[in-house]
Amino acid sequence: MKQSRQRNRRHRIKPQRKAVSSELQVYDELSRKDPGTLLARTAVLAGRILLESGAETGRTEDTMSRICQAGGAVVTDSYVTPGMLMISFTWHGQMIHNMKRVSLSGTDLGRIQQVNALSRQLQSGEITLEDCYRSLCRIQEEPGASVFRMVLGAALAGAGFALVFGGSLQESAAAAFSAALCAFLLESLNFCTPSLRTLLGSSLITLAGVAAGALLGIRANMVILAALMILVPGMLFTTALRDCIAGDTLSGQARLSMAILSAAAIALGNIGTLLILEAL
Repeated sequence: MKQSRQRNRRHRIKPQRKAVSSELQVYDELSRKDPGTLLARTAVLAGRILLESGAETGRTEDTMSRICQAGGAVVTDSYVTPGMLMISFTWHGQMIHNMKRVSLSGTDLGRIQQVNALSRQLQSGEITLEDCYRSLCRIQEEPGASVFRMVLGAALAGAGFALVFGGSLQESAAAAFSAALCAFLLESLNFCTPSLRTLLGSSLITLAGVAAGALLGIRANMVILAALMILVPGMLFTTALRDCIAGDTLSGQARLSMAILSAAAIALGNIGTLLILEAL
């Protein structure tokens, strides 16, 4: 029995040790064995952070190419779509490729600015490739905004939009509460798809707006409209147009489809909730 318990403990400890291994450990191994592949991984990691943070396709491809050129690569080609990025270059007579599957997770202008700054410093010689890689690992491992910060930002945005649309102070307060409630719901439903989260958030805002209108005697449509603005994919739509204008039609169409799908989820959640309330 003691031997079996010891074996079980060993089996339980092994996965934890594997989980602890990070990109920095991979760096130490590749820096000795294959520095060319390490350069490709550095460029791909930078592109992944940019793409997942909402950067446009042209910016991501340019940053990846600059990192490779700063590391001594020649004949550099980078290819980026909303779901994948790939780098290919010649390094000391050797052809090196690297590809990564990614998923768009939102917008984080702070991370985009940090990666762009690292790229410029690497190209100007202010930092080494090792410093760049370690900094990218730290940026990737940094936690995002806290739930309190997201809820507070949504409340301020809802209140501000209500005032811009000509709402009263009561309507602004109700919009702030509805937007904050929606933001808390979105942060709690990370396991759901983005479209489903948007639909549920739109439904919740509609319910809260109708309840506020009935209890406080204010305009429910004003409350709903102001609070729904936090769900509008404005940044995604703008990035899609920039990609299309820059000639990256594949990425632009993919982002535009995602923006249209988000808008459809907002409309479906709002209209569907109103129809259900009328039927009751």
